[in-house]
Amino acid sequence: MTLHANVTCPACTSQDCRKSGWRSDVERQMNPGLRPYRCRVCHHRFWAPRASSGRRFAFSAGALSLVVIAIAVFLAFDEPRVGGNAAHEPVAAPAAIDPYTLRAAEEGDAEAQVRLAKLLLFGGAQAGAQAAEAVRWLQSAAEKGNSAAMVMLGKLYRSGFGVLQDYGQAVKWIRTAAERGDPEGMLELGRLYRDGVGAPRDPVLAYVWFNRAAAARQIDAVRHRADVARGLTADQLKEAQAQSAALEARQRDAKLAKDGRK
Repeated sequence: MTLHANVTCPACTSQDCRKSGWRSDVERQMNPGLRPYRCRVCHHRFWAPRASSGRRFAFSAGALSLVVIAIAVFLAFDEPRVGGNAAHEPVAAPAAIDPYTLRAAEEGDAEAQVRLAKLLLFGGAQAGAQAAEAVRWLQSAAEKGNSAAMVMLGKLYRSGFGVLQDYGQAVKWIRTAAERGDPEGMLELGRLYRDGVGAPRDPVLAYVWFNRAAAARQIDAVRHRADVARGLTADQLKEAQAQSAALEARQRDAKLAKDGRK
């Protein structure tokens, strides 16, 4: 099902999008007033305000217009009574951003920085207008080791949304997340190898990362793995599965060693 044109993918600007399911209750709570969508063109998953339709949408739009007009009239008549330039003071953050998230992000909390970046990118009518600021928050969180930030940052560099397109940076951050075992990072790295973006096209390595992502319960990776597998020879498929197992074992050993040092 294709949603109507007011839902647009922020990565490729396509309007051919579908509803996506919530991955957890935590994700739902982190994105109040939004719902997840999936772009059918570039497969980017994003959050946007719930799409309304028909009479309800028309009523909401009309009501919003009346509110905007009322505020404008109020400001026009009330401005002379406001001392100094208070009426023109810049707003510190969009209304959707609660002060606790903003304060936590400013204090260096990586998860709060990711939540703030999502709100800046996908949080309503001005979604994407603050993309450069969102990139700064994601960069900070990624440098602290937050894999979700790494994946988002890599996807933004790949698409060139809110930042100059840079395939080298895209590969760097997505690969780092994938090698840390992030399922979304493994999926995206598989796509880079499948499409030859930022790295030579390599269907064997694409299969390896789709295979590992699927094993980590990334549902989209199952379909991508099957698509790539159809183009592999029997020997290539055997090699890809062997590489998958070897990488999985190395990551497991590294995790055990890390846990043993704690």
